[in-house]
Amino acid sequence: GRIPTPHIDSLARDGMVFTQAYAGEAVCAPSRCSLLTGRHTGHSAIRGNKKVKGKDFPLPSNTTSVMEVLGEAGYETAMIGKWGLGYNGTSGAPWMQNVGYFYGQLDQANCHNYYPPFVWEGWAENGTGVRIDLPQNEHASKRRCTAPGNTCLYSHSLFAERTLAYLDDYGARVREDPTTRPLLLFVTFTIPHAGGWRLHLESGMPVPSAGNFSTQDWPEVEQDHAAAISLYEDAAVGDILARLDKLGLANDTAVFFTSDNGAHNEGGHDYEFFDSSGPLRGLKRSLYEGGIRTPMLVRWPGHVKAGAVSDYVWAFWDVMPTFADMAGAKPPPSDGLSVLPTLLGQPQQPKEFLYWEYCTNGTWGHAVRQGQWKGVAFALDDPLQLYDLSVDAGEEHDVAYKNPDLVHTLQEIAEEAHEDDPNWPLHCRSLPLEVELL
Repeated sequence: GRIPTPHIDSLARDGMVFTQAYAGEAVCAPSRCSLLTGRHTGHSAIRGNKKVKGKDFPLPSNTTSVMEVLGEAGYETAMIGKWGLGYNGTSGAPWMQNVGYFYGQLDQANCHNYYPPFVWEGWAENGTGVRIDLPQNEHASKRRCTAPGNTCLYSHSLFAERTLAYLDDYGARVREDPTTRPLLLFVTFTIPHAGGWRLHLESGMPVPSAGNFSTQDWPEVEQDHAAAISLYEDAAVGDILARLDKLGLANDTAVFFTSDNGAHNEGGHDYEFFDSSGPLRGLKRSLYEGGIRTPMLVRWPGHVKAGAVSDYVWAFWDVMPTFADMAGAKPPPSDGLSVLPTLLGQPQQPKEFLYWEYCTNGTWGHAVRQGQWKGVAFALDDPLQLYDLSVDAGEEHDVAYKNPDLVHTLQEIAEEAHEDDPNWPLHCRSLPLEVELL
């Protein structure tokens, strides 16, 4: 393609590619909630992007997450990058959610400022976080932050550098004491999300330099988009993989690479410019395949066969039971199913169904997949559209009228999969953009 990603490609070459893996939802907060908690968005505590007193809707205090499950199984836990599931002083702050160590940005709006005035660092051990001011980013602007010799700090680079430093520290501890606890580390880069500076958030893709992409006869936003993926995200993946090798940790480490929603069309970027959804219909904020079917690459030397390709259908809420299974821990009740057998090349029964709800900015929708069949609707009273994904992955041909019994079955599954929550009313029509936490 026009955006080289040699290091991400190496994960596919050295591990397993899942062709039918799904995010938890079509936007970031509910998708990440699903990944961490093992709940699909008919049951999860966060089912859309919304604010409470100007900050992200927080995970509740009674949340059981994969961090807690593996922490109790003896793992050290850490997250570096974007959080978006609760601000400092709320039940959703990462240090209140069993994230042993956190470094990054807490609130989604702040995350989309790629030259932020501050980041956060915190520890679950004492339940506190510390704001770290970044005076280098005062008066950040495209002109100032792309000028030669500028002192601006690019958030992605901060995350990448802190990840390497954390791995260096962990590797040193392992060398000193081979019985050091195993590590669960989430690295949650924000790019290639649209971003900006200060009061101009989501106005483009402001990389420090577009490098060789600046010579392409493309719109500037597309030059920057390509650079963010190739020169920054892919490069960071390469640095992490190289550091695992250098520290002697690579053969004992499972690396998962995925995205929390489909391609976006924001900040001036056109998702069709690089054909980002490929043959799939839709994009971010849509429950069509282009909004929720995402890359999933897994490298685990000695366990996952190199070059393997799997069409097993699974989703973010299967991550918690899968990680628990890999760690030898007992997962709590969830909507998920461990896909460890598939990772190990063993036969596995398909999931009974997958279910999604979307509830953001007054827009509601739901989708259900069972086997090859996918039903989707964008209002509670709308009939399900029906697609046979085995022959129509692009969801071009609605065959609901030919299969009324199938539609009825999927509708029943959707109704049973939904659990009422006053914070996420059906239709979302009564959901203001600013709410008090219920």
